[in-house]
Amino acid sequence: MRIVQTYLRGWHHRAEHVGEVTLNILVGIQRVVRLLVAIFQIFLSMRWVSRPAVMNVVFRQVYFTGVQSLPWILLIALGTGALAVYNIVLFAKRVQDLSLIGSLMNGILVQEMAPFLVAIFLLARSGVAVVTEVGHMQSRGEDTLLRSLGISPYEYLYMPRVLAFSLCGLVLTFVFVVVSIWVGGLLVSWTHTLNFSTFLFEVQRGSSLEEVITMMGKGILYPMLSCVILLHQGSCVEHDPNQIPVRVTQGVLGALVFILLLDVAWVLIWSV
Repeated sequence: MRIVQTYLRGWHHRAEHVGEVTLNILVGIQRVVRLLVAIFQIFLSMRWVSRPAVMNVVFRQVYFTGVQSLPWILLIALGTGALAVYNIVLFAKRVQDLSLIGSLMNGILVQEMAPFLVAIFLLARSGVAVVTEVGHMQSRGEDTLLRSLGISPYEYLYMPRVLAFSLCGLVLTFVFVVVSIWVGGLLVSWTHTLNFSTFLFEVQRGSSLEEVITMMGKGILYPMLSCVILLHQGSCVEHDPNQIPVRVTQGVLGALVFILLLDVAWVLIWSV
């Protein structure tokens, strides 16, 4: 009887733990959705355009997230992207079907690799800064000060960062694709694997408007949702700055896992 009671208590403890984790996840999703809706409402109102303080934050965030990240994205495109292009061309030549170059390029590089790598880079470089900055503001009570001055923290703190992540994610994804294709094509022609004009013709033949729209959608969506998750973690710091490292880890890892799951869901939905 004691063994059975011990066994049941163990199961009850596990069930309580699972229920607590599930409840925390649902509460977190609810808060993230509310934050996203509030940011969209502020963005669509367009009142922030006429406010110099908000526009100054937008410009600073775009410079920090996009302009300063451009050399690193170029370096990643020169390495990872060019090698991917080169190996795709080699594979197409081995199977003696050059028409595969365009389809594989658009399916692997344009739709999958470019937006995913850019989103991961923004998480690694700017995600930590976002959680840390918002967390310090929360711990010092700056959000309360803004509200007392009649300034919405969503408009001054959150919306500019989400806008910067979305805009820079789109631009950097496009830059990554263009640099990867051109440098990869030059590498292919330099090694006498394939003529450069033939390479560009196959890439153009295999591309379509739908694939470009998919790239643009992922380039905006992944960084935007990642930034919202990071802002949510930063807003949970409250008045304890010791929580910032924990929230940074949870925000970056949570956003990374969410991007992976979202990408899998995207593929499954479009394959149906």
